[in-house]
Amino acid sequence: MEKHLSALPVAADFLHRLNVAGIVDEVCPGGASTHLTHGQVIKVLLANRLTSRARLVRVRNWARTWAVEEVFGITADVLNDDRWPAPWTPSPPGLKVIAGTVGPRAITEFGIDVFRLHWDMTSMSVHGALPAGDQDEQNPLIARNGHPKDRRLDLK
Repeated sequence: MEKHLSALPVAADFLHRLNVAGIVDEVCPGGASTHLTHGQVIKVLLANRLTSRARLVRVRNWARTWAVEEVFGITADVLNDDRWPAPWTPSPPGLKVIAGTVGPRAITEFGIDVFRLHWDMTSMSVHGALPAGDQDEQNPLIARNGHPKDRRLDLK
């Protein structure tokens, strides 16, 4: 049977070097009921997002057509849709622990120069017509009205 490989081995190596499975398993212990830990499942799901961006339903079908078993040692049959998201979802503090552990590990593991790194978490969306008479075509003036679509009311 022919399977897709693409960048799956590269994604697997990155996720292994970052110890994503180990970090997730520390924050969300358990989950070995189907012979996989939560960390192993998250590692495969991240590889999915990094390589093929398939929808996170019917992951078993994706795993059958991609070399998931050959790269991760995980058979497609154990990757059923019952594995996510509710049973393993960490609390908001747990998510902060995961992000706060994986991020610095990536910086050190891959030698990322963060001297000029700026991560702006704000979002903005604009819609509607601007009045043509008062606007500069190159630099339109946008007034704040309404609410952010992502519900981040803590941001201006």
